[in-house]
Amino acid sequence: MEGELTVSAMFEQEYLTIAAQKFMSKYPDVNIIINSYVRTEGDNVVGTSEEFSAESYRNQLNTKIMTGKAEDIILTGHLPIHKYINIGVFEDLSNLLSLTPEINSDNYFMNVLEAPKNKDGNIYMLPLMSRFQVVSFDKHLVTDSGKKIEDGMTKISFGKALEFAQELVDNTSRKNTFLMLESGAHLFNYAFRDYFNQFVDINNKKVNIGEKYISLLNHVKDLENNGYFAAKGSIDFYNMEYYFAFNVDFDTQAAFFNLLPDTYTYAMPLSDANGNVYVNPSNSVGINSNSKHKELAWEFIKFLLSEEVQSLPSFYGLGVNKKGFDNSAERILKLYNKDEKVSKEEYRNLLEKWVMEINAYDINDPVISEFIWEESNKFFDGEQSAEEAARILQAKISKYLNE
Repeated sequence: MEGELTVSAMFEQEYLTIAAQKFMSKYPDVNIIINSYVRTEGDNVVGTSEEFSAESYRNQLNTKIMTGKAEDIILTGHLPIHKYINIGVFEDLSNLLSLTPEINSDNYFMNVLEAPKNKDGNIYMLPLMSRFQVVSFDKHLVTDSGKKIEDGMTKISFGKALEFAQELVDNTSRKNTFLMLESGAHLFNYAFRDYFNQFVDINNKKVNIGEKYISLLNHVKDLENNGYFAAKGSIDFYNMEYYFAFNVDFDTQAAFFNLLPDTYTYAMPLSDANGNVYVNPSNSVGINSNSKHKELAWEFIKFLLSEEVQSLPSFYGLGVNKKGFDNSAERILKLYNKDEKVSKEEYRNLLEKWVMEINAYDINDPVISEFIWEESNKFFDGEQSAEEAARILQAKISKYLNE
């Protein structure tokens, strides 16, 4: 095996650097160059320009693509993947996967690896980590209210979680009880994602930011006006008792707190309104369709998916490789479990149960997300009406999708 391979990433990733070094040690005739847009030097964060933003990274990458100088492997986080796929930037990896016998359900969480598969059966990026969001509820408030989640639920949409959390707030006598730590604007962002595919049809470039969006905005604003969120600066986190009915957390931390006796309960993966549980796209890789080193690129991606890499101490998420997953779960639990209140087996089993719920890949365009946050936040700040926010969003997203 020989040749030079280039990798593009917005942020420097220690595990990626170590993996490249290990791969080059195995194959001395291979040279891997990782081009990180933002990296660290000592205690300083440095980048290739003074503006460290996702937009400037995308602009730089777009220039490389247009001039035929883009890297062989591209980490796809922070990118509007659908636009890149539509113009043929990424190689279809489905055939390579099917021709790699060691990548199978005995060794890998295939539901995660195949989550990005589109309606035509093509896979343009592969998640390296099984990362996802989890919703959980305050155990004290659940006990106070006597309310129960319906039997057999293994995942929950944000809308259903919000309804249940409101019942918890309404059925307790405890003071300083609120829906969640975040503001109404942040809560709305989660709620919007429940219906993202109804609002924005990325594949067909259609947008429907209308009455449903306006109603959702007003509903969250009503909750804010009726005291379901703590006023800014009103909570003394060190000297007063307070409660948040529900929480959206990342997988490994949520699992630990759910298994403690007096913290959260009814923890389960967050789904959209249709029951889809999305794998986080931030650590996914694709192969540049114009790469002259596709075979070498695939060999390195296979190495990134291996137990050796996915068991590295710097590999900070749950692996898609099952042995790497076990090693990650054990290592991460040690960071939380100083008093050994949670067993390794129950922690690992809960995480595996949750990972098996993943059935979709989050291709939500970061540019569209920025539009939504900007216009919705103006509504919550009183700078524009819900109708104005809807009208502006409709125009912005429509123009962007059709550029």
